[in-house]
Amino acid sequence: MIAVIPAYNEEKNILKVLKDLEKLKIDAIVVDDGSIDNTSKVVEDFAKNCNIKVYLIRNEKNLGKAKAIEVGTKFALSLNKYRYIIYVDGDYQHKPMDIPKLLNKLKKYNADAVFGVRKYKHIPFHRRISNFFASILTSLAVFIYAKRIYFFRDVQCGFRIIKAELLKDIHFGEGYAVEHFIALQLAKKRAKIVEEYVNVEYHDEAVSYITMRKILEVAEKVIRFIF
Repeated sequence: MIAVIPAYNEEKNILKVLKDLEKLKIDAIVVDDGSIDNTSKVVEDFAKNCNIKVYLIRNEKNLGKAKAIEVGTKFALSLNKYRYIIYVDGDYQHKPMDIPKLLNKLKKYNADAVFGVRKYKHIPFHRRISNFFASILTSLAVFIYAKRIYFFRDVQCGFRIIKAELLKDIHFGEGYAVEHFIALQLAKKRAKIVEEYVNVEYHDEAVSYITMRKILEVAEKVIRFIF
């Protein structure tokens, strides 16, 4: 397994993510998406003395989350040695120590992918609303695009484990639509997707966020994709 970690201005958080992955003996690909802080330096310093393989990819400018995930995924696939790819954000809102729980769910149900689901009590109210609409949108899109009935409880959660072979020809979309695009195409491939609750921590040093305006932008991108 290898983790793909999109990171933008995460000098205060990325080290915590990497240290947890080291404890789990999971290799990592950090995609520094045009950060203007010391994110890359923190990663480089950690990579010198750690017990896992850490790859650093730098985008010269900020290209958005979808592009960062695309770049990281293609690099992971090019290594041709990992059966599963883990996606975890670089802001430490997701806890890598939940990965064993996700893996257990994956193996228990012999699934192709496991998507993290954040507990509502840990999600600010305005994000609950946007998440509800996003999940409804993608579930309807799956019915139209993949002719499957599947309700995603938290499609915006980027904490996932997916079989690498299913990601070889995925179109990742743009910006925050990436999680939706991946879900749609996995459904189209008839992948077996299960979900598992994960811990999440919203804190002042986390820089990732999604607004209702972005949800509308995501909706537009999803509609264009399926039609």
